[in-house]
Amino acid sequence: EHMAAGAFRSLCEHLLLRSDLVQNMDLMTISGFCRNCLAKWLVVEARRISEETTTYFLPELSKTIQSLDSFGYDEAARYVYGCTYPEWKKRHQQKATDKQMERYNGSKHLHAKHDKELLATRVSNDGGGVTSLDTAYVPDVLSGSTQNIQQAERICVREPTQQTQQASLLSDVCCQDVDTAASPTDGIAQSPNAPRQILRPPKGNLQLRVGILTVSDRAAANAYESGDLSGPAVERTVVSIINQMNATFTDQTIGVTHVEKQIVADEILDIQEVILHWSGKAAAADAQKGANGGDISDSPATTPFDMIFTTGGTGFAPRDITPEATLSILDRECHGLMSWASAELTARQPLATLSRAAAGVCGETLVANLPGNPSGAAQVVDVLFPLLLHAVRDLRGGR
Repeated sequence: EHMAAGAFRSLCEHLLLRSDLVQNMDLMTISGFCRNCLAKWLVVEARRISEETTTYFLPELSKTIQSLDSFGYDEAARYVYGCTYPEWKKRHQQKATDKQMERYNGSKHLHAKHDKELLATRVSNDGGGVTSLDTAYVPDVLSGSTQNIQQAERICVREPTQQTQQASLLSDVCCQDVDTAASPTDGIAQSPNAPRQILRPPKGNLQLRVGILTVSDRAAANAYESGDLSGPAVERTVVSIINQMNATFTDQTIGVTHVEKQIVADEILDIQEVILHWSGKAAAADAQKGANGGDISDSPATTPFDMIFTTGGTGFAPRDITPEATLSILDRECHGLMSWASAELTARQPLATLSRAAAGVCGETLVANLPGNPSGAAQVVDVLFPLLLHAVRDLRGGR
């Protein structure tokens, strides 16, 4: 039972680390269970342990039995999700596509069934003392121990950290031979979280400087209670893809030496100023002005970034001017990048076709426009990033 409890904890932790990558609906479609099922099975186990403990009841175990009987779905979900279920849904749940719904409905014969009567709490947790596994015996009851109460409490209420968004879909004990799973061309490897194929990254060591510019009047005015979500979503996705690639391909190492995020309003000059500064073109222009005896800006020079992602302003609203601001300062436009992204994503989200996003080279920096929706921005990065790595290598002259 100790080993089984340890395996259960590892499964919950594995899913917690992949809250954005693995949706409950996809779990149900493939395996017939989801995180909610895990929480309910945890309650069922509490009921089983309570019944076994009651059989050889001892007075000193009364609080344990009371705690087990008052343990309900909300406490179990908090353990499995790392936060309350409504909080998890707000942060991580994505709207299902028609294709996902079709696959989900076609898999209902696989779905786990749960006894509502068994899941109901047997005693109230209002009676004082230790009356909830949320503050007591999870996960130690599962391993046969009622020790380390405070440690269990910390586990139950743990919140997702940046580390939770940087995981590969593969577990840390996966026996899949990724190299042999690659296609015969040795140029393309199968993505573990989608049926499409992902271009193999360039071989060797590649260290990147990345800029993420959120373009939004409301975000710039600090009008969102949650703050900017699209910029952090792009950063998490980049880190996750890099971790996955480094784990999959042993003959290359990709790293990020610097990430800088900034928010500006939907103003052409504001957008251009940041892109020019991050690309190093502003410093080059200042140097030329200085050589000609002109005034130079007060902004310090910066080492050119390898990639700049903008989020927001790619639609048809009157204030959506990010593509226009970008195109006017690009040295070379790359139509193929955004055409590829649109073709890949339209099957999942038809509205992706409405994006007017642009991409190209500014100085020696790749610039790509992303949608303002955090989920949409992450999906575009997932498609583009492997291609951008090859473009970065080309811009460096193959280095």
